[in-house]
Amino acid sequence: MNRRWKWSRRLLLTAVVLSTACDLPEPQRRAEPEQEITLVVAGQALIKQDPRLLWEEPFGSLRDTVSGADVAFTNFEMAVAPEPDRCGLPLEYEVFLGAPPLSRDQRPGNTSGPHAVEPAVMEFLADLGFSLMSLANNHSWDLGDCGVAATREAAAAYGVTHAGTGPDVAAATAPAYLTVKGVTIGLVAATTGHDEREMIHHSVNGVWTGRQDDQDRNLAAVREAAAQADFVIFYQHFQIDADEFDGVAPGEATDDGHVWIDDVAGWQTEFARDVLDAGASMYIGHGHRAFDGIEIYDGKPLIRQLGGLAYQGLQPRIGHYDQHRPWEGLLASLTVRKGDVVRMELTPLDLDEGETYRSNYDDLDFLSRRGLAQIATGDLADSILLRLRDLSAEYGTELTIVGQRAVIELER
Repeated sequence: MNRRWKWSRRLLLTAVVLSTACDLPEPQRRAEPEQEITLVVAGQALIKQDPRLLWEEPFGSLRDTVSGADVAFTNFEMAVAPEPDRCGLPLEYEVFLGAPPLSRDQRPGNTSGPHAVEPAVMEFLADLGFSLMSLANNHSWDLGDCGVAATREAAAAYGVTHAGTGPDVAAATAPAYLTVKGVTIGLVAATTGHDEREMIHHSVNGVWTGRQDDQDRNLAAVREAAAQADFVIFYQHFQIDADEFDGVAPGEATDDGHVWIDDVAGWQTEFARDVLDAGASMYIGHGHRAFDGIEIYDGKPLIRQLGGLAYQGLQPRIGHYDQHRPWEGLLASLTVRKGDVVRMELTPLDLDEGETYRSNYDDLDFLSRRGLAQIATGDLADSILLRLRDLSAEYGTELTIVGQRAVIELER
């Protein structure tokens, strides 16, 4: 029996059962698209100022790959502060330094040091070639509902298809669609972070651990997208670890709204596989600053952590973030044919810690220059790819390293 037919039949039977249980309409499988497209998936972008103000060609070595793809995806891990009111952010606030820290009655969102950026950062990423973005992450609500609306407006103004936030939870959960070369891509985006569920849940699509209603809502969105699109991406900004459950008894809730679980990594894996079983074509995770290995689950990419595309953190010290490994990244170029990923090529990235020029600048100027990715070369490229190979092997995935690139063939 043809394996694709078996999988389609299994998905249809699963959808029938779920629609009966949840009173949802039965999804219909779309005809397979004939076109082949290229999809670039980048790590999360945390950029606090339009890089063109300082660099002649920021991300220059990546531009051809990103702009040459039919679709390029990233996570926008900032909140747009619109002029002139900046969502109530004080004029003296400096985003690179996170200073002065905002007291609870001063801060417009959920943090004392919001990642508040001008709309030009969105325009820069769109100009680079990113046409598809998740807006769901632990910084989505840094400027409250005002920032959520301003970020969505900036994405729409620059032609970026986006998902993950909205004026209400239904809009935030709803799939977004982008059609290229006759192929429709659906995106469902969510966050699983350490922010208070009751504070942001109304406008940021979240999946808090132990909350079955969050999982059911997102799986329903995946099934909806699978019925409407040829290829479905589920994005999860997964930034949570076991330490957050310290001192919380089994069955109880944490301060931020999660329900106690004894295996955080296992929970992510189980949820990601449920997402793929529900009809998603691939699962992408960001949040932790380092990349993880790649699993191929039932012929579909399951990427728990892809690391970063840009990381402009608050601490100007060299070595401060070493334990998180934020300076090594990956850029994934995917060939999508007839609704399936058939090939993945992974390019190693150097996110530029800035050691060679740290002494030349004060803290503010230094932080504004570091953390933008370029293609890694030499020994660094080799070490990144060898680490990716070893991490992927833990998930049973074999990859081939050729010319300082890693290749995974998935053709069924």
